[in-house]
Amino acid sequence: MNVSLPRLQLGVLQCDEVRPELRNRFGDYHQMVISALQRVDQEIECTIFRVFKDEFPDSSHVCDAWITTGSRSSVNDDTPWTRALEEFVRQLPDAGRPFVGICYGMQMMAKALGGRVESAAAGWGVGVDTSRIYVQESWMTGAQETVNLLVSHNDQVTGLSEGTRRIAGSDFCPNAIIGFGDAMIGLQGHPEFSPEYSRALMELRRGVIPEARIESGLQSLNKRIDGGQVFGWIGEFLRAGSDVIRGT
Repeated sequence: MNVSLPRLQLGVLQCDEVRPELRNRFGDYHQMVISALQRVDQEIECTIFRVFKDEFPDSSHVCDAWITTGSRSSVNDDTPWTRALEEFVRQLPDAGRPFVGICYGMQMMAKALGGRVESAAAGWGVGVDTSRIYVQESWMTGAQETVNLLVSHNDQVTGLSEGTRRIAGSDFCPNAIIGFGDAMIGLQGHPEFSPEYSRALMELRRGVIPEARIESGLQSLNKRIDGGQVFGWIGEFLRAGSDVIRGT
């Protein structure tokens, strides 16, 4: 993107932190997201809100746009910060601020809008998942027929609310990318993850995730991964939505 673009103030809703034994090697979740975004748009300025520690913005209007990290928590947890985040996300359509939900954030978006999130009947998703693109959105520059993203999730969005559209999906995860109106999108995959981090996370979860699923996930890391391209889409989406707010 052109560096002459106006500054975009992005609120990063951090929903979890990287496990201590991996943090020195890979950084924290908000750092992964910010680094990936600033590779495609250096004029994005980020403010971090550690919502999983009850650190919330005063208003949805304090930033031009919003993005979440993933989380090991479930959006169905009955905890104060989970309920507070759901209420915050529920208010975003009226605020008109662009919102991008990654993994947990997509599930929270779906739930807040009246959709359904459950433990996946297919079990854990790990490694690289290939999704078919059903709808070519205006911000999806250079899109192909499929998109490959690293995944790490046990819950899935199993029901979409009225007005929520399916943008991409797979047999394993039918609702892999979703949208609501012009200002909200969600991605089940992790475009911010590196293959090395995905591998390390799978190795740590041996004994939690079935061995056969981990082995197939590790083998899938040889596939093409489209995280960089997807962050290009995210940058385009955030810019388009913030331009509407500014009236430009």
